[in-house]
Amino acid sequence: MNKRIKVILSGVAMAGAVAGIALATPTLGLLSNKILSTGVKNGDIHAHAHVAVPGTEEEGFSAELQTEGPSNIIVQDAIFGPGGTTGWHKHPGILLLSLTADSAPIDWYDAHCNKHVYNAGDSWTEGTSVHDVVNSSTINAHFIITYVVAKDQNKRTDIPAADIPACAAGLGLP
Repeated sequence: MNKRIKVILSGVAMAGAVAGIALATPTLGLLSNKILSTGVKNGDIHAHAHVAVPGTEEEGFSAELQTEGPSNIIVQDAIFGPGGTTGWHKHPGILLLSLTADSAPIDWYDAHCNKHVYNAGDSWTEGTSVHDVVNSSTINAHFIITYVVAKDQNKRTDIPAADIPACAAGLGLP
């Protein structure tokens, strides 16, 4: 391939990447983003735990995690400053999230703009549904996140601005 064609193809690829970034709803106010650990499980995951209530044979706790196909397991430490937002996005798997003890509360919005407030020390799960997270506080929001997502996919898919929920504009959400 001659040099002129390589330059043209590089320019087209760069323009496509920039257009994709410009059309997505932005992540704003991300102060720190550390991937603490990554791992791959090349087969299915079938993990089960059943714990009896102490002193009895009754099940007091049960948990299951099952996947079909290879998975990436990622642990992330992320801090959003005041006014920060994840932007509208979804994930190709399941996330376990916790706000650290020193964290601001966050506002978590689903695709219908229903809001749930999580406080320092709270934990929750996310799946493949579209959502946005906003730090409406005056202090930093600090997350620890564990992803179990399909192998060879990004841990997150940004939603194009044209596809964000119609209710978001009325709430002033990006």
